[in-house]
Amino acid sequence: MKHLILVHGRDIKPAGSALAALARRAIVTGLQRAGRGDVANDIQGGAIKFTSAYYGDVTNRIEASYDTKTAALLTAQNDPRYDYKPCFPAAALDDAFDLTDALRTFNKASYRHVLDIAKDWRFLDEAIHAASMFGELFTFGLVNSLVEVSIKWDLAVYLTSQRVGSDIRARLQDILKQSLADGDDVCLVTHSMGCMVAYDVFWKYSFRSEYEDRRDAAAIPVRLWLTLGCPLGEIGIQRNLLDAVALEDEKYPRDQFVDWINVHAEDDFIAHVQSMRSAFAAMRTKRYCRSITDRKIYNCWHYRDASGGQLVSNPHDLYGYLMNQDTARIIAGWAE
Repeated sequence: MKHLILVHGRDIKPAGSALAALARRAIVTGLQRAGRGDVANDIQGGAIKFTSAYYGDVTNRIEASYDTKTAALLTAQNDPRYDYKPCFPAAALDDAFDLTDALRTFNKASYRHVLDIAKDWRFLDEAIHAASMFGELFTFGLVNSLVEVSIKWDLAVYLTSQRVGSDIRARLQDILKQSLADGDDVCLVTHSMGCMVAYDVFWKYSFRSEYEDRRDAAAIPVRLWLTLGCPLGEIGIQRNLLDAVALEDEKYPRDQFVDWINVHAEDDFIAHVQSMRSAFAAMRTKRYCRSITDRKIYNCWHYRDASGGQLVSNPHDLYGYLMNQDTARIIAGWAE
């Protein structure tokens, strides 16, 4: 069975069911925008299975514990299955979805239009924070203390806490391992920090003893790994992945996915290093996977800021990536 598995990124999130529903809706509208209603119908009708590997309850708890303003934004309640209940209200995301979905196609002209009508914060708070974060991560392996670094809290805790890191990775690895064991044809779609989670899971499958069955010659790999707004090209990130301390001949996941397509949006401040093909060239030359390719799109996601009411552009947003017709065509290609 074809199985589309999604892994979201960092920061506060809506309820697990709400995130899955909105992401699925974004994929469907992207496919429709690309003229691939047939694949959209397969996803809506269940012919293509869709699963969200959700860890938003973990990041919500971490973010709320470090910042009272962030905690105040968590006014909704998460699904019963998650222990930490406060979460971000989905209604605000639904409004932003409608604003963005009003655009017929996502291209350079549409993106410029969004920048004309919305606040452009690319080079302000988020961009400055991202630059600071990556800079601190560059020496993070030497610092290794939450007290001494100021990178965003959920990312820092993922990198420093064995328990939290394992909890987050488990949300993906349990779903993925079972799906591959069932013989599913998997497209793994990961966004932002979710790309780090997937990379670490792939590496664990490649080397940890408890996943020896994943290294069997008959083991089925993920057919397509699709990364969106991916930070893996940053040296600071690479120095803090699970394989960072591994011997040279034990670096990089191997034979866990066939093709890797990396999609980066214009002005995405997290996907600063845009070429995964260059950053992970060793994986291709050593034939740990078949191909790594990079593609550029325009992420036209914009929303109305809750505090001031002004429109704001966010070229890193997950749903904006999924709604884009070019991203959808990649998914449609896998579905065929």
